[in-house]
Amino acid sequence: MKVYLLKTPEYESEDFREVCELLSSFEGPLEFIPSFYEFDRNEFYFLGYDLYPSHGFKYPSNGVALKFDPEREYPLSWRELYSLCDYYREIFDIGNDSFVVLLTKRKNALNWFSATDNSKNIFVHTAEWEFYTQVHSKYPIAYQALENIMQSLMNINIYNLPNQFVHEPLRGCMNDFCNNKAQVIIKLQTANICPDCVERIKSEKISEDIVNQVRSIFNGIRNEFIFQTEEKSIDPVPLIVDKKGKILLPAHNLEISLTPLFKTLYLFFLSKPEGVTVSELSDYQEDLISIYRKLRPSVSLEDAKKRISNLSHPLGDGFNPTRSHINRTITNLLNEPLAAFYTISGTAGNPYKVLVPRNIVDIRY
Repeated sequence: MKVYLLKTPEYESEDFREVCELLSSFEGPLEFIPSFYEFDRNEFYFLGYDLYPSHGFKYPSNGVALKFDPEREYPLSWRELYSLCDYYREIFDIGNDSFVVLLTKRKNALNWFSATDNSKNIFVHTAEWEFYTQVHSKYPIAYQALENIMQSLMNINIYNLPNQFVHEPLRGCMNDFCNNKAQVIIKLQTANICPDCVERIKSEKISEDIVNQVRSIFNGIRNEFIFQTEEKSIDPVPLIVDKKGKILLPAHNLEISLTPLFKTLYLFFLSKPEGVTVSELSDYQEDLISIYRKLRPSVSLEDAKKRISNLSHPLGDGFNPTRSHINRTITNLLNEPLAAFYTISGTAGNPYKVLVPRNIVDIRY
């Protein structure tokens, strides 16, 4: 059975690739096929930012739960999300027996973590997992994809709650209904399928090979959580920004190496321990331009303004990719849990900040 994995434009290709590789690393009849197809923002206007804040939900049936709010990063209706899956099916002639899974950082109208329709279309919200676990986000994202595949194969009506196969309160089962990501983590830690759901799997005659493959992936994800809890706690180490603008961690003989534009954003957040929201960034354009021109003395004021404008504009598309690149660079260099002290953390509508205690930060630049 084929499972086509695709993404919306704002979800970084490297993160998408890691989820695909994780799912494909377990043998079984579920064949995970990644696609880097880029949806045309002109054809699917809701994928762009140029129409906001005038864009409202096209389909009120699932758009009333969350009204438009830029601080929520432009949530989409479910039908908008599923329309991308249907379009992909049409242009690539994907059969009804295959799944299409859309990974997106964009929040959705009902603020669910994932969902599936009656046509084997699935969407998974990929953002903000770092605030609930230090395990790499690819693990909960992969779990959500599998959970929805199984719910579809089990013919569970997730819209008719409560029911026997969508559990409230929590059982630690794959089909627990969770109100927040902290609850979802419980499912990932147990890797369990409850007796009621096992009986449903048998009654729907789901292939034993598929079930074994899904269980193997669940157990692999669970092992990552066990490894995390067994790790010793780690304290942050001093950070120095030297006179040349190099970001150094002398205790580990490491440098956080970033391009001037990325370093500009990072140094700015180092200077703001209280944090800054995305909507406030434009108020600090002069500060950002000053840092950038100090790092790149040869750049003209006009060019600096252009680069910083996209980075700091609340409706621009520069902040999130830049932040993601910085955080990925730091995580690859330091690994969790140490990296968590040095990445730019935060959620939409709230201040973003670097958590390292400022009494161990020495900025000489």
